[in-house]
Amino acid sequence: MAYHYKLETLLTVRRNFEEQAQQRLAHELFVLANHKKYLAELEEQRMTLFAVLEEKKKQTMSAAMFSFYVEAIHMKNRQIAFQHNAVLAQQEMIETVRADLLVKVKARKVVERLKEKDFLAWRQEMLRKEQVESDEQAVMRYVKEVAG
Repeated sequence: MAYHYKLETLLTVRRNFEEQAQQRLAHELFVLANHKKYLAELEEQRMTLFAVLEEKKKQTMSAAMFSFYVEAIHMKNRQIAFQHNAVLAQQEMIETVRADLLVKVKARKVVERLKEKDFLAWRQEMLRKEQVESDEQAVMRYVKEVAG
């Protein structure tokens, strides 16, 4: 008689939920990496603007042009601040998804531990039945030897 776990369907569902949570975490990590990459690009652009402004200040420059560079730098600073907030929000999202994944892993492990315990109980019962059958055969052989 083969072993069949009564809650195999539940275990499969829990595994699927865990896999979905892992995929969501991978997606959120990918999004965070993109946010960080864009933040680095913005900071690089700001540094380039500073360098260009410094280079232009060595020459004669109109007030309008100076004002243009200053405004561009302020705009980059606002974009950097916005992107920094996006990175922080994404990190919080990742922590939430990780906590959800942890809950799903624990739920799966509970069902797996129950399966292991159920399998051990089934194996013990099978060993007990085999022992009983073996004892019955030994008794039958003994009765045949005594009677015959």
